[in-house]
Amino acid sequence: MNKGYLVTTSKENQFITKTIFIAGGVGSFQAKKLRLKNISDYEDQWLYYKIQDKNKLIGKNIVIFGGGDSALDWAIEFATDKNFLDSGGQVTLVHRRDEYRGATASVNTMKDLAEQELIKLYETSTLRSFKTDNNSLKSLTLYRDGKELEVEAEVALVFFGLSPKLGPIGDWGLEINKKSIEVNTESFETNHPSIFAIGDIANYPGKKKLILSGFHEAALAAFAAKAIIEPGKKVHLQYTTTSPKLQERLGVSKK
Repeated sequence: MNKGYLVTTSKENQFITKTIFIAGGVGSFQAKKLRLKNISDYEDQWLYYKIQDKNKLIGKNIVIFGGGDSALDWAIEFATDKNFLDSGGQVTLVHRRDEYRGATASVNTMKDLAEQELIKLYETSTLRSFKTDNNSLKSLTLYRDGKELEVEAEVALVFFGLSPKLGPIGDWGLEINKKSIEVNTESFETNHPSIFAIGDIANYPGKKKLILSGFHEAALAAFAAKAIIEPGKKVHLQYTTTSPKLQERLGVSKK
């Protein structure tokens, strides 16, 4: 019989528990990154996947990669910013296709700015390589129509969207199937005794990723956990429609 688990948090706090519930959604969302040799060494130097302080980019020669709302919005933002333009800033947008995922209005605005030469636009293009000098970005080499094209750049902003990552959960020895945890639908227990998975991260035949399903999963897992924590003890069911105690806790007591 499992006597419990020693749990250590990211802040090095430790506690012992008889049961563990994993309600991790589909994982933590992280930016999709460029797959180019050694380019990750320059993250937060001249390569960024998000903008925390726009003012640090004023006057820079910026190349934006992507075709979604984030890429379009930032391209438009810089191209219409008087301070950015007056300080010598330039903005280039690179997209691997000539169709966009972003809002139609944003696409139209971006193309109008490109016609006014406020945005340099490179469609059906991908990043092939980069050149640096003392860790500073000097240029990016694009690949388009079978040819390479070198463009000057000081900053690269990449907005390829987000992808879910399981993170440390993936290293816990759980039975994983397509980034989800396999569970027993009677109790929503995983392949490890007393560890339960509920919500979008739980996987089983017929799974529907709905909030309603999560409530059902949590209820059954809670009953199973109760039996582990207090074996043999009967569970007294109460209902919010008839239980004064529950109504009082919910703040709808008639007292």
